[in-house]
Amino acid sequence: MRILLAAKHAPHGSRPIGGVQSWCRTVANELTLRGYDVTTWGPEQGIPVGGFDLGIIANASDTSRAFAWCRKTLNICHGIIPAEKPATNDLTVFTSEEIRDHWHGEGPIIRQPIDTAFWSPGQWPLRINLTRFSYRAGLPFVRNIAQAMEMPYHHLRDQNENAVRNVLQKSGCVLATGRAALEAMSCDVPVVLCDHRSAYQGPLMDLDIESAMTRNYSGRGGTAPTVENVRQAIESAMESKTLRDHVIKHHRVEDTVDQLLGVAL
Repeated sequence: MRILLAAKHAPHGSRPIGGVQSWCRTVANELTLRGYDVTTWGPEQGIPVGGFDLGIIANASDTSRAFAWCRKTLNICHGIIPAEKPATNDLTVFTSEEIRDHWHGEGPIIRQPIDTAFWSPGQWPLRINLTRFSYRAGLPFVRNIAQAMEMPYHHLRDQNENAVRNVLQKSGCVLATGRAALEAMSCDVPVVLCDHRSAYQGPLMDLDIESAMTRNYSGRGGTAPTVENVRQAIESAMESKTLRDHVIKHHRVEDTVDQLLGVAL
C-alpha cells in the first residue's frame, strides 16, 4: 500500500523543523517499519510520481492538490491557527479536544505520536542542564534563572534529533511545549510546559499536564510566565515524578498509527 503524508511544511521541505514536520516523520517511520510505501510531501516540492492508496493530509488549504492523488484521504488537524483549518468534505481527525472544539468538528481525537524507543532515558548519572527546547525566541530571563540555579543553560533550536536527545538526557529540567515537551517527557526528564509562540500568542506556562493534553500541550489555558513563577515551576518539576509513563500511556507512535489506520481503512 502506498501512503502519502502531506503538510504545509513536510520533513524534506524547505523548513524541516517544527511539530507537524516531526509528526509526519514519526508516523512515516512507523508506517515504513510496518512495510508500507510512504512518501512525505509539501507544496513547495514536485508532484510525486504515481497515485496513493491513502493520503493523510494536514493544512488542507495549502495541500489541496494532494487530495486528488489519493484513492482515500484522512484530514489531520493539528492546531487552531488558520493554516490548520480542516477540509470540509473529508473525514477529519484532531490531535486534541481543544482543536476539535475550535473547528466545531466531529471526528475522533488521535493524540500526538512519540517514538518512545528513540526518545528514551539516557545512562547519564548527572542531569544538570536547564534546557529550553523550542525553535522560538522570547523568554530571555530563563538564562538568568539557570545562572541563579547554577545549571548550564542550553537552548535547543534546530539541532538534529540525536543531538537534541543527547542534551535532553543530561537535563535536570526542560522548558518546552507541544511535541517538544512530549519528546523531553519521554526521555524521563522533568518538564515545565512553557514557551513563547510569538507568531500567534504571547508567553504562556501551564502546570496541569492532564488538562494541557486536551490543548495539545500548547500552554493555552495557563498563566503568563515570570522569573518567579518559572523558577518555582522548575524547582517543583525537579522534585516531582517524571512523566515518561504519561507519554507511554497516551502517545506511543504504535498506538497512534493503529488508530490512524483504523479510522482511514
